[in-house]
Amino acid sequence: MSRAGRSDGDLTKSKILDAAGRLIAQNGFAKTTSKAIAKLAEVDLAAINYHFDGRDGLYRAVLAEAHTHYIDEEKLLALLNSSRTPTEKLEVFFETLISKLVETDVWHSKVFIRELFSPTTHLYDFMQTEGARKFLLIKKIISQVSGIDENHPALLACVLSTVAPCMMLIIADSNLPGPLKNVSKVEPALLVKHLMTFSVAGLAAAKQLYR
Repeated sequence: MSRAGRSDGDLTKSKILDAAGRLIAQNGFAKTTSKAIAKLAEVDLAAINYHFDGRDGLYRAVLAEAHTHYIDEEKLLALLNSSRTPTEKLEVFFETLISKLVETDVWHSKVFIRELFSPTTHLYDFMQTEGARKFLLIKKIISQVSGIDENHPALLACVLSTVAPCMMLIIADSNLPGPLKNVSKVEPALLVKHLMTFSVAGLAAAKQLYR
């Protein structure tokens, strides 16, 4: 296949993925038809089967893209293996995530939230593969910051305590009513500083607790 052919194929695939993400964010997976996706993407219906092996394959790709928008596996691995100090790595992780959360007119958080509140087997499949790999990378960074061995049972609680506020920020980025909406209005730099202050102090205390 020529370079031009590959480029056209990548463009078509990207258009389908974006159209599916926007429609699923708005209507949910169950109410989003392949026909509607093809119409919005301005492609033939057959292109969905060709590029994603059907509607389910497309939804798995949408979930993966939604998660990658916030946490990119390749960038996370590069961060882990970088020469930065452990606390610098954690700060970059927070900075990257917060920079995504302040974006507007994106569908990724809405798709992710829909799946969290009404999980499907596709989420389970994702968490067993790409999600699990990302979790292990984050776990390694938290281990470096805390000084707690990767295999120590207590490290799981440390990871959850560090990452859980980030999950709440993703929810705050949605249109859900409630006080969390005010959190999304806080200056990004201040949010990062706040997360770092609590996380580093908490992990230091955890090290003393579990030594």
